[in-house]
Amino acid sequence: MALPLAGIRVLDIASMLAGPYGATMLGDMGADVIKIEPPYGDESRTLGPGVENDSGFFVGINRNKRGLVLDLTKPEGREIYFRLVRTADIIVDNLRPQARAKLGVGYKETCTYNPKIICISVSAFGQEGPYAGRPGVDPLAQALSGLMSVTGEKNGKPLRTGAAVADATCANLVAFAAMVGLWVREQQGIGQQIDVCLLDGLIHIQPSQVGQFFLLNYLQPRAGNASPFAAPYGTFTCRDGRDIQVVSVNNKFFHNICRAVGREDLITDPRFTTVQDRLARGDELHAEIQSVFSHVDAEDMMRRLIAADVMAAPVNTHRETFADPQVQHNQMAVEVHHARVGKLKVGGVPVKLKKTPGAVRLAPPTLGQHTREVLQELGLSDADLERLRQAGVIK
Repeated sequence: MALPLAGIRVLDIASMLAGPYGATMLGDMGADVIKIEPPYGDESRTLGPGVENDSGFFVGINRNKRGLVLDLTKPEGREIYFRLVRTADIIVDNLRPQARAKLGVGYKETCTYNPKIICISVSAFGQEGPYAGRPGVDPLAQALSGLMSVTGEKNGKPLRTGAAVADATCANLVAFAAMVGLWVREQQGIGQQIDVCLLDGLIHIQPSQVGQFFLLNYLQPRAGNASPFAAPYGTFTCRDGRDIQVVSVNNKFFHNICRAVGREDLITDPRFTTVQDRLARGDELHAEIQSVFSHVDAEDMMRRLIAADVMAAPVNTHRETFADPQVQHNQMAVEVHHARVGKLKVGGVPVKLKKTPGAVRLAPPTLGQHTREVLQELGLSDADLERLRQAGVIK
């Protein structure tokens, strides 16, 4: 059975994370994603540890794509680009408005070659408005959106998240926008420009904080791994030094925790009778439970917690995460053959369609890996390719 997006072509001219990862999600579902990079490559190729110009950052983001090097600053490069535009359904970019205008690859120019194209433009703060054109990255969106203000220890400074949550959220919005754009085109026969930004995405994923603010003018305090609304709720350290995150949201789960750790006396302790009592004495309650964790290894404690129907999970490193049986069952690590390093595991497909599932088909491309293949599909000859190579248009 065909993959869900078989027959859809996506041109990915974005760099770093949000735009490219959104294009990857379309590739996971079968779209032919062509990643177009300048001769020096996507900036993420050299960010962090890697092998030559294949960084772990790039490899983690760009599965299920064919790689094409094309210099859009050169007229011949733009000519080839617009030939590809004629064959495409979706373009994903994260160029700033001034860069898009300078290159001449804006929505207006693009529509002259393909009126039904769907152009998804990613930015930090929005394509229009007072911050349009400003440079921006994930931590700035976390700061501006209020997310950073609710992240961190109770008495500490605001913190950004360890993962690039603004970029990852925006990538999801890129994929969602593509689906809506394709449906509108199917129903109404029109293409369009779609804007998504990191700032809007992070406001979007804070519905409870936004609701509290608008309803009650309530500003949620930082609480670290705890909660301002429930207790016990937090990280407990076991005898072997491993941490376990435990969550309790009502009396039922509080009682389950007490039974799991052999402290049924806490259930009837007048200090901890209600949620409000437990919150008021959260530090005392945490200490009571921690005293038990300190004498039990994490594996044994997890068995006790699971048996008692407690909401709990070990705090894993990525090595432990990908050894976890549920992660393995979910196929969230898939082996591919990478042109430079050979066997390589990449992230799996998170959306599980039961009748038409997506698949990891292609390893992240090396720089320019599929240039010849893609351009030959456009009808360029070997002589054309050699001339373009010598002119620095392709690589």
